[in-house]
Amino acid sequence: MSPRPPDIDAAPSTSPKRWPWGMVLGLCLVGLGLSIMLERIHFKIHTQPDFQSFCAISRKVNCDVVARSKYALWLGTPVAAWGILAYLLAALVATWGMLRRRSLLAAGCGLYIGLAFTLASAALGLISALIITAVCLLCLATYGVNLLILLGTLLAARRPGIRAALVEPWRALRARPGRGAMALIALAAVAAGLPLLYPAHGKESAELPVRPTTPTLPHGIEPGGGHYIGAIHPALTITEFSDYECPFCRQAHTKLRALLEQYPTLLRVVHRHYPLDQSCNPSLKLPVHQSACFAADVAECAGLQNRFWEANDYLFSQARELHARTSDEIAHDLGLDPRAFAACLDDQGPRSVALDIDAGNRLDIQGTPTFLIAGKATMGSLPEWVPKRLAELASGSAPARP
Repeated sequence: MSPRPPDIDAAPSTSPKRWPWGMVLGLCLVGLGLSIMLERIHFKIHTQPDFQSFCAISRKVNCDVVARSKYALWLGTPVAAWGILAYLLAALVATWGMLRRRSLLAAGCGLYIGLAFTLASAALGLISALIITAVCLLCLATYGVNLLILLGTLLAARRPGIRAALVEPWRALRARPGRGAMALIALAAVAAGLPLLYPAHGKESAELPVRPTTPTLPHGIEPGGGHYIGAIHPALTITEFSDYECPFCRQAHTKLRALLEQYPTLLRVVHRHYPLDQSCNPSLKLPVHQSACFAADVAECAGLQNRFWEANDYLFSQARELHARTSDEIAHDLGLDPRAFAACLDDQGPRSVALDIDAGNRLDIQGTPTFLIAGKATMGSLPEWVPKRLAELASGSAPARP
């Protein structure tokens, strides 16, 4: 008869205390609450154009800047949502440790979770400080919680032995491979399912081409300023004050282009710049975007070479990566004369953008996109009545208005 496998939950000579596991469980609940708050901020940042969180204190201390970063997503899902899942898992292990105080396996699993949390905190902290160049107070709080969770698991494993606890999960997998495989498969299934089930509010759409497209509709510059595209004698004119880094502006751009294709003889769209970037927009109390002013300069300088609308498409898909490209590379992408383009970026481009910003400030614009239609300003989404009005005009059931 083969010998019975050793009891994985066998008691060591001394029984560990309960309070370290209680400490870990409490910290997991705190981390869970912080992750829920961070997820809510991420959701509102990507769904409410005028939202500003309580921890948007300055450019360097700003949860909103971090939430807008591409590094706030992992596998297309907000890092905060992964945090919610991780803290729930850690809370289950802590509860297991409290109920089975003599479980060396629980101590080992807890240690690995604490180590993983601490390494994740270090990686996210470095990204925040060195790449995003902004810190999130709520994120910093989770980093502290994670470090304390590691401390709590070390205390829980001290009595049975830290080295023995670290070895135990691997020994358990060898001793009971079926049970271990089932646990790993369950974890993998939950992790794989989260990106599929999670709402796509933080995911960038791929509606716009990376390469610029040549407009086929009439286009030029309005007498009062702003580049227009669309009807020569419009029944409806929409002036948009926009920011190339703003995800809501990107959505509005896509919708307006679709309406232009559907009603080319009725609709005219006028683009004016209102970058939410303090480097050229001194009216902002807090910084929002880092490359928006430069992107607007690029558009204006492309416009001097009759490539404004090609640049407009290009910038809505590339604005966040512009800081990593040289002026020669951008000129090549847009088919521009590189010398004239570089000279414009130092002079004419910023001056033209400043005129649009002044116009926007006179209208007391509070955010982007803002639409000016028949003298009335609307911020956020394109008004729902616009497509209906265009349909009425196209059918002849409504009188034309300028």
